[in-house]
Amino acid sequence: MNNMIRFCKVIFLLLLSIALLAGCSVQSENPAPNDTSNLNSQENTESLTFRITWKTYSGRGEAISKIVDSYNAINQTKFKVTVTDGDEDLAAIETLLDHGGSIDIYMLPYRFVQYLGYKGKLEDITSNIQNDENMFYEKLWQLGVVNQKVYGVPWLGHSMGLIYNKQLLEQAGVDPESIDSLDGLVAACKKVEENTAANGIGLVGANHNDVSWMVNQFIYGYGGSLVSRDGTKVTINSQNAKDAIEFYKNGLGSYAQSTWTSDTGVEVMGYFRNQQIAFEIQGLWGITDIWKNGSKFETGVIPLENLGLYPEIGPMMLALQPQLSEEKKEAAVEFIQYLISKQAQEMIMEGEYSPEHDASYPFRLPVRKDISGSTAFRKYPEFAVFLSGFNWPSVDVPVPLWQRVKDEYYAPGLHSVMEGTMSVEELLQQIESEGNKILSGEE
Repeated sequence: MNNMIRFCKVIFLLLLSIALLAGCSVQSENPAPNDTSNLNSQENTESLTFRITWKTYSGRGEAISKIVDSYNAINQTKFKVTVTDGDEDLAAIETLLDHGGSIDIYMLPYRFVQYLGYKGKLEDITSNIQNDENMFYEKLWQLGVVNQKVYGVPWLGHSMGLIYNKQLLEQAGVDPESIDSLDGLVAACKKVEENTAANGIGLVGANHNDVSWMVNQFIYGYGGSLVSRDGTKVTINSQNAKDAIEFYKNGLGSYAQSTWTSDTGVEVMGYFRNQQIAFEIQGLWGITDIWKNGSKFETGVIPLENLGLYPEIGPMMLALQPQLSEEKKEAAVEFIQYLISKQAQEMIMEGEYSPEHDASYPFRLPVRKDISGSTAFRKYPEFAVFLSGFNWPSVDVPVPLWQRVKDEYYAPGLHSVMEGTMSVEELLQQIESEGNKILSGEE
């Protein structure tokens, strides 16, 4: 009898152990309802590939990956967003789009969005983001629109400002508050050269991308334009444009570094860093460059609008590969809407980490209209000054086909003018003639 009781107890304990083990197994396979991280890891079974314009291992790539990671942490779709290396090679991007499949979401300069949208090589997302345009400056939003169709959504960008060396201006007896016109800028440059060893301002004149956007700020400021409002006709051949170019070459060129006709923005930054010039027209990187190199002097910024100029802007847009499945397109649009949310926009100001300096530096600006009063600018109040440029921008490539005009005729022609081998009149006539051929499709 005792043996029978002991046998039954052993069987009971064995069955109880099996039941407990089975319960543990069921519990481990079914996470608690609040364990969203585990749910997300199970649901994100497919990938959405996001191509940026920098290497993923760079400081900028890592900064963007951090924002993407914040999205993936709350993403409830089955698609996990992965970041991949990229650049601003238009031909390579066009080839990727032609073959399709490998990239789903692109980060592109606005001028590429204009060009590729015009050629029908990007996805039309007009119906997916109908209310989002109210978040952005009107002129900024329009840079992603071609023929009333939205191909790109603004994400981050820059605008230009007049950056100055506070110590040089103080040494020269120049009050920055007095620089409220182009005449005021010329007077300040003259004082700098009379009272210091520095030149007044850094200019660019090389046959390079920088020369056109730099000069265009003056053309727009003088009341000129590059093309007609409908984008079908070249309008640069005007007295306004002529006066602007001549002021740039002669009015400011007299106070620029001796090599300015063959310099790009890179060389100008070097002269400013070495305190060889007192002023430069740059984006926020003109300030962070000084910080990264030991902050040997303090900088200040004057909005170009204060001088009557229109600052060049360079928004980066978010665009989609055409012919995505509806499911992928919906997930990609959800990701875009996160990137333009106030939370993600504020993260842009956290900047890129520099191991060399053990510090982070902003490299671009958020572009929402309501971001200027954000806590994101408390640490860097000087950068909020650049945001006003999005209201009245100088647009370097106002219509898609202007990119050809710029590359083939305008930038080389401006360089020739600055060197003195072509007159301003000859340049403007050439741009009008050849530019109209390109815009009309005759060439």
